[in-house]
Amino acid sequence: MDSEQFAKYLELIDHPVQLPLSPDVTCLYFLYREHVTRFPYQNLDLYLGKPRVDLSISALLETLPISGGHCFQQSELMFTVLEHVGFTVERVAAWVLMGNQYQEGMPLNHNIILVKIGADTYLCDPGLASASPRFPIKLNMESTNEVTISEGDMYKLEVQDKFYQLYWMMKGSYLLMYRFERSSSTGWAKTSDRESTLELCKNVYEGPGFIPIRDKYVKIALQTQDSKIDFFFNDGSYSLKIFSKGRPREERSIDCMQFFQLVKELCNLEFEATEIIKK
Repeated sequence: MDSEQFAKYLELIDHPVQLPLSPDVTCLYFLYREHVTRFPYQNLDLYLGKPRVDLSISALLETLPISGGHCFQQSELMFTVLEHVGFTVERVAAWVLMGNQYQEGMPLNHNIILVKIGADTYLCDPGLASASPRFPIKLNMESTNEVTISEGDMYKLEVQDKFYQLYWMMKGSYLLMYRFERSSSTGWAKTSDRESTLELCKNVYEGPGFIPIRDKYVKIALQTQDSKIDFFFNDGSYSLKIFSKGRPREERSIDCMQFFQLVKELCNLEFEATEIIKK
């Protein structure tokens, strides 16, 4: 990311021009919140079989504000922004599980971001739709720990010799969100690079096996200052949920036309309002 692209990003998130940025905790939280409340998540294009997205910074700056994007688009843009500011930041590939158990041979299908500030590690995940944390999560990477980041948002990081698993408190019990590898040589998360990220993204579009965001359902989501807006299509049914402080504030079934109209109104995304085909 060059200075012109960074200036464009700050313009897109409406960052205050008089507020300087530096690689500290306050800046990390501020940038993360600005990002997740500005750029909607959507996997509709992936589900519909549209061409693989361009993960270049110039393309992301053009497409995300207009069309939203999935995890690799969201995380790659945020990674480059944090790197440009001067943070020590790493990509980490993960298996999204969302309540399912890990099975050997499952394809990696997600990227998260780990940021180191001094001796502390913060997990950022802007690309998990309405399940994205509202704020960065400060974690102990050495032993299993529970963390509350805000009212209604409690997490647990399970630390094992060869892997980590992140859980999210849902309706009184922990939901397994995803798993990522732990390096035996560093004792920390196994990191990834841009080339690996491009290959992972390619596999999500073209690889074998079952990938839910490609083969099962559609999610369109956006965070606001006090809520998470979640549109969902699965098995021929459309729904809208709005969460606030970890609790549902609104939940209803809707039809196709309502789905796309409300997506336009609440997420500022405009798609052709045609029935989504059940897979």
